[in-house]
Amino acid sequence: MKKIYLDYAATTPLDPAVFNEMSIYMIDLYGNPSSVHKDGIVVRKAIQQAKQIVAKSLNADAKEVFFCSGGTEATNWAIKGYARAHTKKKRIITTQIEHHATLHTCKTMEQLGYDVIYLPVDHQGFISKKDLDQAINDDTLMVSIIWGNNEIGTIQKIEEMIEVCQKHKVILHVDAVQIFGQMEIDLSKLNIDMLSLSAHKFYGPKGSGVLYLKEGTKIEPLIDGGSQQNNYRAGTENVYGIVGFAKACELVKKRLSDYCKHVNLLATSLYEKLETSIPDLKLNGPSLDNNRLLGHLSLSFPHSNSHDLAFALDAKDLYVSTGSACTSTSITKSHVLEAIQLEEHYGTIRLTFGLHNELNDIDDIADRIISSYQEVKN
Repeated sequence: MKKIYLDYAATTPLDPAVFNEMSIYMIDLYGNPSSVHKDGIVVRKAIQQAKQIVAKSLNADAKEVFFCSGGTEATNWAIKGYARAHTKKKRIITTQIEHHATLHTCKTMEQLGYDVIYLPVDHQGFISKKDLDQAINDDTLMVSIIWGNNEIGTIQKIEEMIEVCQKHKVILHVDAVQIFGQMEIDLSKLNIDMLSLSAHKFYGPKGSGVLYLKEGTKIEPLIDGGSQQNNYRAGTENVYGIVGFAKACELVKKRLSDYCKHVNLLATSLYEKLETSIPDLKLNGPSLDNNRLLGHLSLSFPHSNSHDLAFALDAKDLYVSTGSACTSTSITKSHVLEAIQLEEHYGTIRLTFGLHNELNDIDDIADRIISSYQEVKN
């Protein structure tokens, strides 16, 4: 059988154009950007240029862009770094459906004496503007919200969250790891204070991330050491990862419209075929035409087991996920599915489309899923 990869929300393949850009700094231009000789200066200029490119893709300023090892570090840094810089307030507000980068960071903050509020969501994964408004009090340090949910595809109504945070003069951190590459982000129009990104979600390299830090937002470094990145993030810069991040941003901008149409068509076509063949099939999260990550299907099959279904599809060379790639090997129930109150007798898989999937494979994909489901259902 033809191998078909449907796990783009977990990671995307490195774009060849990104690799070509990176390879120069792997082999030829290998100088340390902190060195004062010509090789170091050339590399340092490449980092500055990358900052300009990333900032342009967000409609932000280059001095607001800080490179790190990925979305997990960026989120840890945003929450812990802001808390260290503002020690008087002790309430952090987040949601029940955050990525574990946020949830586990918040658990650590609880151990340090912080009061963390985990806002509930409705059956589609949306938080309530009213709930957020009521949760904020005089002791609130910050709010941290995932913009596009990695498991069920819900895109939060971020403008409403911004409005509430502005009303209370509370800092907002946004996990935008899944959303970048799916829609335009214009930070000149969105009053977001901190924002996390990860290159491997949009055809860039793994191990390369960005924390956007709005000018005037004060945080402490997460990593101690040298004076790199204006004393904010110590350690010799991952030059080829940074250059790769910037190149991937350029490509996102060029193909955004066509890409969104492509993956949306694929997901819509597959779902239409499956729902006509499988009674009681559930689409988790919003409908396919409203506030949902494009090319993202979280599907629950009645009287089945998530892992059995994923393994059966793997045997047919169809690669899917049972949820977040960070938790898909766990047999514990997804915290996101618990939050939306999915019934126990459903097994759930996540199918996410990308650049290299083809419309003429949809019938084959549907057949493999239907036959695998027939094999494993109770």
